[in-house]
Amino acid sequence: MSVPSVELGWAIVVRWVVIVAVPVVIIFTSVRLALVPWYLEFEYGRAGFPADTSGFSSAERLQYARTAIDYLLGDAGDTRLKDATTQNGQPLYNERELSHMVDVQAVVQSVLRAGWLAVIVLASGALLLALMRQHVALRTGLLWGAIGLVVGLLLLLAYIGINFESFFTNFHRIFFANGTWTFEYTDALIRLFPIQFWVDVSVLVVGAALAQGALLWWAASSWFR
Repeated sequence: MSVPSVELGWAIVVRWVVIVAVPVVIIFTSVRLALVPWYLEFEYGRAGFPADTSGFSSAERLQYARTAIDYLLGDAGDTRLKDATTQNGQPLYNERELSHMVDVQAVVQSVLRAGWLAVIVLASGALLLALMRQHVALRTGLLWGAIGLVVGLLLLLAYIGINFESFFTNFHRIFFANGTWTFEYTDALIRLFPIQFWVDVSVLVVGAALAQGALLWWAASSWFR
């Protein structure tokens, strides 16, 4: 087998790595966007976001939610949640809620690790193809990765728009055991993160990923001209 044939074979393999890594990286950056501190302020402060009818003030809600997000990101220890109390001194979370937050943190941390790994893999693959002067393989890898992501997200967005409750339920069934992620309307997690919050987060993540995918699609297509 000649050297050019070997290089071409490796270029095809690396191109597929790029194709797979592109959607993972874009979804990772979109999920991370929903976890930045300013998003909670925007979400709780926007017109139409449901107030807590059981007594949390806007300031309390924001404070409790920030601690929850910090916990998911690993910036707050377990005791921050276990020791959290309401203004009247009652525990903020019950045992079922605390157990669920442990599960959610595990999922979030796995997503973040996978995302950073995908960033490294994508950057390495792109650099390798560039060094091999396999520019067509690099361009098509980025293009097909973007196209696959955009098409998949459009289908997902249609599913969310048609039946968000079904999407929400099936999403949780994938990552969590049955019976561990449903709570009473009086529980803190529901009061802090009502269903409207998750609708908005879904739109943010899918919308941000669509925007990035469409931009990459356009950029990779323009590269051919």
